[in-house]
Amino acid sequence: MRVVLINRFFHPDESATALMLTDLVTGLANPGLDLHVITAAAAYTPSGEHARDTLGVDRLSVTRLPNLPLSHHSLAARALNFLAFYCGLLVAGLFRVRRGDIVICLTDPPLVGIVAALLTRLKGATLIHWVQDIYPETATRLGFGTSTNPAVRLAIRLRDWAWGTAHTNVVIGERMHAMLVSRGVVPARLHIIQNWAEEEALTPLAAEHNPLRAQWGFGKDVTVVGYSGNLGRAHDAATMLDAAALLGARQDAPIRLLFIGGGAKHALLETAADDPRLSNIVARRPYRPRAELQQSLSVPDIHWLSLEPELEGLIVPSKFYGAAAVGRPIIFIGDTDGEVARLIAKAQCGASFAKGDAEGVANYLAVLAKDRALQAQLGENARHYCTAHLSKEQRMDEWRSLVASV
Repeated sequence: MRVVLINRFFHPDESATALMLTDLVTGLANPGLDLHVITAAAAYTPSGEHARDTLGVDRLSVTRLPNLPLSHHSLAARALNFLAFYCGLLVAGLFRVRRGDIVICLTDPPLVGIVAALLTRLKGATLIHWVQDIYPETATRLGFGTSTNPAVRLAIRLRDWAWGTAHTNVVIGERMHAMLVSRGVVPARLHIIQNWAEEEALTPLAAEHNPLRAQWGFGKDVTVVGYSGNLGRAHDAATMLDAAALLGARQDAPIRLLFIGGGAKHALLETAADDPRLSNIVARRPYRPRAELQQSLSVPDIHWLSLEPELEGLIVPSKFYGAAAVGRPIIFIGDTDGEVARLIAKAQCGASFAKGDAEGVANYLAVLAKDRALQAQLGENARHYCTAHLSKEQRMDEWRSLVASV
């Protein structure tokens, strides 16, 4: 039996989808299964550019498609690299995909599932579409193009066709499930498998036992509110920055904002550095390698994440899983009935706030900063929910069962 997996990034890269795919490959590996990954030669995270390319999985082969030497920070450059990947995938797939294969295709680059659907139809393979995010709606709702544009309408029709032709579409949340149903995908072709974190590696680490916290200059009396990962166009940062400005004016709760990673919205942080209300509150650090993730995720006493409300059902922020694994309270800013907001409510591990509710966020942070016992309880709730309902091994069991059924 043979499974072909497609995504723009894979080990040794450490972007979110690369880590998910790498975990799935190691989770599926067994003596009766051949695995082949088609990916790009490029890396998204700096750590991925220098890490070793070995994964130690038997019966695994990898095809790395060439990419253009262009920065992924430019939209035009990214579009050209997307096009190069589509073309390379079509050619490589004609040689690598065989009749009877199971093809698991993620959604990076956007709309790559259309190419995967074409390949599986041509080669007599079976397609599982692993939907991590949904385009072109994400782009149009962020102001890139309109739903009435003929090219966008064609892309949507082809994307819907790809979903319809897939044997199974794996989605990562209830709101995303509803989105695909609204586009005509029959429930029999849908399967919800949430994302996960390495909860066995990402165990809670107390501040006094975390060398990275001291190295980054955060004392015991400071409450660190952290954001880890990509802070991109899909995420709201202004509400938290406004809340931090309110807290700074109060002078009654020593709070620092910590941003770990990168993304388009980091330009806002550069502006914040010039704001006298925020210049001593906001700290930035680059992406950390996966080997340091337990320490970096444990530097914050409280985690926050966000999603623009209009993107609910199109994206599910995976940052929730790592924050829950290390046992930290979680604040979400966005749709208060969104996917992450529902998870926080189920886990009883924090609170959700509407975009723009800086005062509500500031008041809640002030309470948490003064009540270490409440922080600890919410963190314990997050960790318990993670191990009980979101464990990596549970997700791997679901994936193995799905592949076996196909």
